[in-house]
Amino acid sequence: MFNIDNNDTITAIATPPGIGAIAVIRISGQLSFKIIDIIFKPKLKNLKSRRIYLGYIYSKNTLIDKVLINIFKSPNSYTGEDIIEISCHGSIYIQNKILDLIITHGARLATRGEFTFRAFKNGKLDLYQVESLLELFYSENKLDHNLALNNLRGDVSLIIKNLRTKILTLNTMLEFWIDFSEEDINKNNILAFNNLLLNIINHIKDLINSFKLGLFFKKGIAIAIIGKPNVGKSTLFNFLLKAERSIVSNKSGTTINYIEENIYIDGIKYRLIDNAGIKKNTLNKLELKGIKKTIENIKKSEIIMYLTNKINPKHQHIQKYYKSFFKKEIIFIINKCDLLKQKIKLQSSPILISAKYGIGINYLLNQLKSISESFIKNNKKTIITNIRHYEELKKAFFKLKKIKSKLKIGIEPEILSLLLKEANYSLEKIIGTITNEEILFHIFDRFCIGK
Repeated sequence: MFNIDNNDTITAIATPPGIGAIAVIRISGQLSFKIIDIIFKPKLKNLKSRRIYLGYIYSKNTLIDKVLINIFKSPNSYTGEDIIEISCHGSIYIQNKILDLIITHGARLATRGEFTFRAFKNGKLDLYQVESLLELFYSENKLDHNLALNNLRGDVSLIIKNLRTKILTLNTMLEFWIDFSEEDINKNNILAFNNLLLNIINHIKDLINSFKLGLFFKKGIAIAIIGKPNVGKSTLFNFLLKAERSIVSNKSGTTINYIEENIYIDGIKYRLIDNAGIKKNTLNKLELKGIKKTIENIKKSEIIMYLTNKINPKHQHIQKYYKSFFKKEIIFIINKCDLLKQKIKLQSSPILISAKYGIGINYLLNQLKSISESFIKNNKKTIITNIRHYEELKKAFFKLKKIKSKLKIGIEPEILSLLLKEANYSLEKIIGTITNEEILFHIFDRFCIGK
């Protein structure tokens, strides 16, 4: 683990290990410009920030490589320190030679996440933004990417800071109550305190409730494919997956357990779940177990694809039932349209498809895209995705609710003030105003050395 108070000049290769067209080597710290003045030619005077210079790296009189150097002067840099980024050719020999040169002239090799830690230490990023940066690195789909980017900009950080300001206002009101007699405290004072307290509680509750939405952005939008046995659920599952993952048979009840796979459509991640057929009046224990699991999968999914293989005049009734009972988005699909005696034009409601031959799949994907866009709009809201933040928000919420309940029975303001400070402490831990080395190590150790 890096030393929190260490001000050494640090360096690292920022690009992935191995041979490539180019590689980037970063230097950050007080010696950055001194080192580059020694190893870079031609000699540069009056270096300007955010400028790129072309030249050569030398080891004494031996030419190492032709490079570009990018200049960032303190405090207007990623770390808040002087930074130089060297873009060299991607030879492993060249990368290591330049890195050795930089270390020889006074820098040391950075530890994991040390560049970003310095950005945090120097006030360029708060801890919430640091963790959002990690989420951005590991994002796998459009929803996850947009969410991490919004949080990196500081949207949630600003909300947390505003909540802390309001809590400090409440604490100021309590201190007034402590310093003055009860006669000086009127109903208006108590009402103002209670209204502000409720405002904070409701904001934190919204953040806590957003965690579930944040999780499915990260894990993918769950889609349960359901219907009676032998309507083509597994065939559709395989077609969308573009692989023979689920066993297909003309025999009813082939799928007795669910199968789940991830797919990506237009940059959005989905968790596709092929379920056992829903059959009435069965006594078969395996089928009953499969049906029970299907119901569970419906409950944990955001979208239901309901398949039938015949024209069903009751499709609107079925859609309404699933929407009202499970509160889910439902896509009603008539499969095996190639076998229908009654020829109907392909349409969007209900959607006619042939999963076997790929007929009408575009209508299905368009409907899926339309539903997903509504989820993307929700992405513009403030959403929590990190379990650490979620737990700290719950702690703060619990303390504030406790204050609300105790306010009614006239608890001493000193006790209420203590509870307020504990709630504020949890919020401070989220953005890193207060933290400890163990938490910092756990977070920054997830970064690569060059970041």
